[in-house]
Amino acid sequence: MPSVFRLLSALTLSFYAALPLSAADKVALVIGNEDYENVESLWNPENDAKSISSALIEQGFEVKTAVNLTRAETYQTLRQFRRLADAADIAVVYYAGHGIEIGGTNYLVPTDAILEDVRDAPVQMVQLDDVLSQLSGARGLRMVVLDACRNNPFTDRLRSLSGNTRSIGNGLR
Repeated sequence: MPSVFRLLSALTLSFYAALPLSAADKVALVIGNEDYENVESLWNPENDAKSISSALIEQGFEVKTAVNLTRAETYQTLRQFRRLADAADIAVVYYAGHGIEIGGTNYLVPTDAILEDVRDAPVQMVQLDDVLSQLSGARGLRMVVLDACRNNPFTDRLRSLSGNTRSIGNGLR
């Protein structure tokens, strides 16, 4: 993620974090995926998740941290977090890991994702819109911060299988 985006996110979050709210009124879900089963693993998302979690706790957030989630675990974690977000004034999700765009839809890549065809994306990955919908109950600020790797780990595989990668982006858009 470009440093300008990190700075802007940090400033925005710091502004809202400074509001005099109780911890239960400020909640965050922090996800760090790095140990992928079927694509290239990443070397830092787990450390990033721990650092962000610590910073948010220092700002008075109630934080749930999860690392190396499968698709099923991601959706279960989001459902559990939704209950906290629904009762909060500020709800934040931070994600570090692979993220891709296919056909105009952004996806977070769970650690067990297998993509042999672009049609696998909705059943193998987590749509960003699904993440956003879990925050919709928060009364005030709802923020998703994506620290996603900009390279698509599936591009070469999909190109060799179908020869058509026009709808496959290099990363999140």
